[in-house]
This record gives sequence, C-alpha cells and structure tokens, in this order.
Amino acid sequence: MEKYLKRGVLFGVFCSLFLFGSFADNQDVKDETLTIVATVTVKPEYKEDVLKAIKTVVGATRKEPGNIFYDVFEDVKNPLKFVFIETWKSRAAIDSHNQSAHFNDFVKAVDGKATLEASTFRQRF
Repeated sequence: MEKYLKRGVLFGVFCSLFLFGSFADNQDVKDETLTIVATVTVKPEYKEDVLKAIKTVVGATRKEPGNIFYDVFEDVKNPLKFVFIETWKSRAAIDSHNQSAHFNDFVKAVDGKATLEASTFRQRF
C-alpha cells in the first residue's frame, strides 16, 4: 500500500510540474503573439483576380511555421470587402511572412486592384 501511495504522490508532483510548465509556456506565447486585422476592398472589375490571389496566399500562409491562425472573411453587406484575421507567434514570424514569395506575389497580384488597411494587435487580457 505504501508503495502505491508513494507512486501516487510522485505522479501528482509530476502532473503538477507538467501542468504548471505548460501554463507558463502558454503565458509566454500569449505575451509574444500578435494579431493582424487587414481589410482589403476590391475594385469590382478585379474581384475574380483578387479572389484567386487570396486563395493562393491563404493556403501557403497557413503552412508557415510561425502562423497560428489565418482566415479571410467576406463582408455580408459589401461583397467587395474582405477581412483577414491573422495570429502569429511573434514579430519575427510576421517579418518572415512579409518576406515570403507567396505574400509578395499576393501584393503584386492585387496592386492597383484593391485598397488595403491593416492594424496589428497584442492581446492584453
């Protein structure tokens, strides 16, 4: 019985350390992660071209190691307006994305065909 009790205590200590370690790691990630909200408004005559470019950049970006979340939403009231919501592990991950071939191809593909507004956010609570 004493042998099992000791194992139980050791198991409990191990689990506590593991869970605390995971929590601490998650706090570090939370403090470093950044979210970008970007709005792309397309000129009507270029909608199909821009949609093709969006589809390509989304697929490639989701595979980047620094990407946590990357999705695009279409405004229900304005089908020419798209909102990108992106969450990245760090500023370095964003910088890497901005230098990637697929992102630069996207920028070239939509140049003169859409307007872009973007803001970067850090989670506080």
